[in-house]
Amino acid sequence: MRGHANKIETLHYLNSFSSNSRSTPWFHVSRMAMGTHLGDMNKADSTLYQESIEFALSNGINFIDTALNYRGMRSERDIGAVLSKLIKNEKKIRREEIVISTKAGIIPGDIDLQLRPENYLKEKLIATGILQEKDLHIIDNHKHVLKPSYYEFAIEQSLNHLNLETIDIHYIHNPEISKHVLEDEKFYMELERLFKFYEDQVERGTIRFYGMAVWTAFTEDPVAPGYISLEKVMHTAQKVAGSSHHFRFIQTPFNFYNQKACTDQNQQVQGKWRTLFQAAEELDVYVTTSAPLDCGRLRGNQDQNADQLIRFVLNTPEILSAMIGMRRIETVKSNIHSYIERAGSKQ
Repeated sequence: MRGHANKIETLHYLNSFSSNSRSTPWFHVSRMAMGTHLGDMNKADSTLYQESIEFALSNGINFIDTALNYRGMRSERDIGAVLSKLIKNEKKIRREEIVISTKAGIIPGDIDLQLRPENYLKEKLIATGILQEKDLHIIDNHKHVLKPSYYEFAIEQSLNHLNLETIDIHYIHNPEISKHVLEDEKFYMELERLFKFYEDQVERGTIRFYGMAVWTAFTEDPVAPGYISLEKVMHTAQKVAGSSHHFRFIQTPFNFYNQKACTDQNQQVQGKWRTLFQAAEELDVYVTTSAPLDCGRLRGNQDQNADQLIRFVLNTPEILSAMIGMRRIETVKSNIHSYIERAGSKQ
């Protein structure tokens, strides 16, 4: 399916449902986005996800987030099946109305091929010459790469899974693993090579923007080995492509019990210490967030219920959109009822 999100079509879509949206110079998004991380790698959960994704896209949520490695590649494939149904077959929505983000960098498995990550690495990546053993950055059981040849392969896989010509946002997934292994100088050198690749992909039309989706990299102590300076990342992008670079988005965990992104002044911009949210604003980067319920661990909290915890995140003004895992259609319906002022429906 050709095309990508644009400002006119996304605004038209969101105006049909809700005033609860936020904007970038390139498109508008619902404050609540659909995350697809959690769940089993089976047909039952794929059915649940496809029902939920279809309902979300038909009722006011125009932002879907995933990753190549989520659920053994099943999450991307589930999204692709729904996009084909709604855009290509039934024509209920337009490609230009929705924003799709995905990620790469972590070695995936492929449940459809019955390949665990270690076997996928050997058979599909090393045996084919896409990666070499020296390209792997390993901490405990976590394997990460910054090699452009891998990202070229990953983007091609994601496009096939999603049935798309262009991905709106492509993130480097958990780059703190590579940063921990490579340390400062070598990490930013590798990053420069990867950014050159990304800018070429933008020119080719396979992606529109790129960024980083981290777990701790932007919010931990600056002396920590996995810490990444957003200012240095931006300088790298500017070195590669000047002010017209396409590094415009980051994703970081944020919830009621993890507010480091807006409380800890650990990012330096022009010699002054800033919080991550402040640094992102000064550096012209848009922030999306993950783990509003800490991957489900906050659901059992006795002090505040899930509704209050999600509302706290959605009402944080510095956040473009919050990724919320919604595997079940009942969860999507409840969240839409709670957070989206309905003005209409496409089904």
